Amino acid sequence: MTLRRRFTLAVAGAVAAVALAITAVAFLVVHADLMSQMQGELRQQAAVVERAARHYHGQIPTGWVPHEGGGFGGSGAYAQVVTASGMVWAPAGDAGLLPASAAAAQVASGQHGSYYTETTMDGVHAMVYTTPLAPGLAVQLAMPLGAVDQELGNIGATLIVVSVAGVGLAALAGWGVARAGLAPVGRLAAVAEQVTATGDPSRRVEVDRADELGRLATSFNTMLGALQRSLAAQRQLVSDAGHELRTPLTSLRINAELLAAEPGLPEAERREVLDRIVAQVAELGQLVVGVTELARGDALDAVPDEVDFAEVVAAALDGARRDWPAAVFAADLEPCVVAGHAERLKTAVRNLLDNAAKFGPPGIPVEVRLHAGELTVRDHGPGIPPGDLPHVFDRFYRSAPARGVAGSGLGLAIVRQVAEGHGGSVRAELPADGGTLIRFRPPAEVARLPGEALTGSAPLSVT
Repeated sequence: MTLRRRFTLAVAGAVAAVALAITAVAFLVVHADLMSQMQGELRQQAAVVERAARHYHGQIPTGWVPHEGGGFGGSGAYAQVVTASGMVWAPAGDAGLLPASAAAAQVASGQHGSYYTETTMDGVHAMVYTTPLAPGLAVQLAMPLGAVDQELGNIGATLIVVSVAGVGLAALAGWGVARAGLAPVGRLAAVAEQVTATGDPSRRVEVDRADELGRLATSFNTMLGALQRSLAAQRQLVSDAGHELRTPLTSLRINAELLAAEPGLPEAERREVLDRIVAQVAELGQLVVGVTELARGDALDAVPDEVDFAEVVAAALDGARRDWPAAVFAADLEPCVVAGHAERLKTAVRNLLDNAAKFGPPGIPVEVRLHAGELTVRDHGPGIPPGDLPHVFDRFYRSAPARGVAGSGLGLAIVRQVAEGHGGSVRAELPADGGTLIRFRPPAEVARLPGEALTGSAPLSVT
């Protein structure tokens, strides 16, 4: 069952329940009013009988019947008298039409008050009013309820017709409201089905309202945009990786074929070819690691933690000093805590340190400083040509001075991905005295740790 049909049925059911309650209440009110009118008429007739009985000054003759009585269903009320012993004084020919009851005898004897009852007289539905008349006597007056029953039937039928019409109109209105209100959901479903069928997330849902459904459509469009960007980045990554893998694979194949074709190659040349193969395999390994790191970063969706960024930088420095024994790192780390993922931040910092160590001249320290939540890494190498500065964080991009140095061109791209994935930023600058300065700022600082420096770190010193 569609959502529109369920909504329509729900509205119709709710209106039907309300209509049923209103109809029942209205019917009961009308019924009570008509019965009250009938009871009033019977009391009036009883007053007429009492006035007639006063002529006897309490000594009512045996067998006396009110002169208005006689013939049930006439213009007046049918009347009969009941004695305390249970005898009935009825009009001629009507004996037994309304048998006496113990309650009527109690009214005559003064043991019971006046009361109303409904009964069937001569096959006709009637209301009977029993009230005291004189000591030892009670009068019973009866009036047919046929007119009342007919009027109640007409009113009930009218209320039912009105209720059914109201339910039908409510169902139509509910269907119209559901159609108009759920139209954005239908468009959203249609777009989702098209995206599923074609695999193309470029479609968008038209947003023309500011309510919850409009917010849903906007969120859906945002999700499609993120999916489109992710697919585009994935395709670009695969394309770039395929292009970058082609050259080292070709070179590796050529060197391997050379070894296979020349089994008698001199030892010096053989060693040179093997060294090239080892270097090419290492280059391929770095490229695969970089591509994997980029793909892992694109898929990262874990909840960030509070990370001691100074400890992350210190750990990355330990690894860089171990892998670059000829490089000198001078560190000044100010403790701080940021929101992020420790391993991803460590990868970004390590790439910055590796890049600086790779291009920095021997003996001149790489300056690493963490202050006010911002990490700066400064080397004194050849620097970046100004024309290449906007592209240094692109995937597989390598400036002219960097093409002669081993690398995949993915290190700084990973740094930018980590920074942006954390809601931070990274940028490269060219100091006036040469070299390269990179500023890496992770997400907004959460809190500062006590103390002036991290244990094990030193203020801008050569180690």
